Amino acid sequence: MKNDSIAARNERIVNAVAQVRGRAQTSGGAVVVETDAYGTITDLQISPAAMTVDGSRLAKAIAQCHQTARDQANTEANRIYAELMNISASSTPDPSGNTPEWEDPAPIRITHVV
Repeated sequence: MKNDSIAARNERIVNAVAQVRGRAQTSGGAVVVETDAYGTITDLQISPAAMTVDGSRLAKAIAQCHQTARDQANTEANRIYAELMNISASSTPDPSGNTPEWEDPAPIRITHVV
């Protein structure tokens, strides 16, 4: 693959991942959290009714929604990345062991985003 096409593919990946959002809310919709693929909160909505509950209960609801939204966005970003890299999400190493010496037959998957 030429450097131009690698750069273009990388730019498509970066742009696509930048558009990813995860969204979660409490069952009644009192708390809504939206995050980007990196887990940054991009939208937080707290209803006036939610402001009347105990602070620790509200904090727990926000934290749980944030975790769910972040996981959702991360899953979608990984799916997009794999799709754009033409990597099968369920790819497994070649059982015959015929991999180039520079290629790790069992690549490490990074799952933590900083």
